[in-house]
Amino acid sequence: MSEKSCCFCGHRFVFQNINDKVREIITDLVENKGVTVFYTGHMGDFDELCESIVRNLKSCHRNIKIYWVIPYYMKRINANKEQYSILFDEIISPDFGDVHYKQAIKMRNQWLVDNSDIIICYVKQDGGAYKTKKYAEKTNIQIINCV
Repeated sequence: MSEKSCCFCGHRFVFQNINDKVREIITDLVENKGVTVFYTGHMGDFDELCESIVRNLKSCHRNIKIYWVIPYYMKRINANKEQYSILFDEIISPDFGDVHYKQAIKMRNQWLVDNSDIIICYVKQDGGAYKTKKYAEKTNIQIINCV
């Protein structure tokens, strides 16, 4: 049986209280839908909210994994290696070649969608999260928008 996976996609800043709603969604995915793998871009309030909820669930569901998918090498990873090894089960660095950093972020976001069964979104307006949601709509991924 293959593992079911989920990724997160949201605006950098969250201006409303969606904590309870997101907690209910992620808890349901783990306890009733068999999701055990979570991918994050770790780039803003929404990602951090989702990551925090997944980490709390890990205390009761030890089979859950959370992976940080990075778009390009970042010096802070080596500088904070110990901290990141506590926060994430693994840091994944897909090879996107020699592209501009903004293009690498777009490619990473598409990687998240392409490697997930479900995407949890917080998308209200234009921007990178909006473009990622639009990309997801062209695939077979299940989309859950928390707005």
